[in-house]
Amino acid sequence: MQTLQDALAARGVTATVTAQVMDGTTLHQIVMGENNGLPPTPDQFKSDPSEWILVNFQLDDMASRVDVPTQAAAIQQFIQDLTVFTQRAAVSGKGVYAVQPIQTCDAPSGFSASSGLQYALTQALQKSGLTIVGAIPFGVSYDAFGNPIMTADMAHLGADCRTPDDYLRNLQVQAIADRIADLYKASPSGT
Repeated sequence: MQTLQDALAARGVTATVTAQVMDGTTLHQIVMGENNGLPPTPDQFKSDPSEWILVNFQLDDMASRVDVPTQAAAIQQFIQDLTVFTQRAAVSGKGVYAVQPIQTCDAPSGFSASSGLQYALTQALQKSGLTIVGAIPFGVSYDAFGNPIMTADMAHLGADCRTPDDYLRNLQVQAIADRIADLYKASPSGT
């Protein structure tokens, strides 16, 4: 988090960054802790957020493939909870920024937990005011059978093919700082 705070400061954004990784269980507990998990009504929304929440969301299980029934169910619950969480934040004048997961090569195309998390974020984006940040110029190529094509770049994902190294994490921090700095400078209170 200090790296992100330093990167923001280098871009002229004074912000306090608190480390926060929120898994599916924590997200569900937060959502269910208010109004029995129901979303706010349309008349409660504010049009212009004055604060931002940046969260690195994760599924409870970031190893199982999305075609495992329990993982598929967890992803659907995550979508529902993240949508309500983002809508409630909007009601309180806050925008939610979710960190895009770094693509992994531990499963066939579209079947990894990181792909499942990306799908969940995209679905929540379509249903709420969620913004996804932290896209980096890194990807995994797949053959005609959906299997990852192993390249030298895959070494950045570690022996398990799903643990990003410092190089990828730094790329992502810089991408997050660039996006937040752009949004901050474009906001009415930005400099």
